[in-house]
Amino acid sequence: MSASPYQIMDSAAVIDGLHTALDHLDIAAFQIEEAPHLGIVVRLDAIDVLVVMDALRQSDLLKIEQLIDLFGADIREQIEVTYRLRSMTNNFDLMLKCELPYGGDYHSVGAAFASAWLPERELCEMFGLVLHDHPNPKRLLTTDVMPPFLRKEVRIRSKEEIWG
Repeated sequence: MSASPYQIMDSAAVIDGLHTALDHLDIAAFQIEEAPHLGIVVRLDAIDVLVVMDALRQSDLLKIEQLIDLFGADIREQIEVTYRLRSMTNNFDLMLKCELPYGGDYHSVGAAFASAWLPERELCEMFGLVLHDHPNPKRLLTTDVMPPFLRKEVRIRSKEEIWG
């Protein structure tokens, strides 16, 4: 039987690799932690997300091959955007998180992972973010007059209000 091309990196090796990659990029503000039930979480400024994702994708050590998911959460006063990345070669997942203000500018990471293009449109539409650097930035599910439904400040309407 031949040796498998896949290996398993333990959390300490992944965290060391992340520190090396981020230090090499001169990213000043970042935080790496191992969270229960989430795995390794990297928090950084929104302005650095595309550069970091591109570096992780090109890293010979970490070998991040896929953007699995991209979603947001309203954490009062701002939107927390979470990217779930996977290295199938090294068998680990990684969460990358950043925060944006309500109505803030969201810059697409589609240059690093084209799989982000559809969920980015949904994220910006549902949370009221302004989408930049995207090949097709128009709304996906609603019209321009609709409020950003997933923000906590948007009032939930009753069935009677909707159906008249």
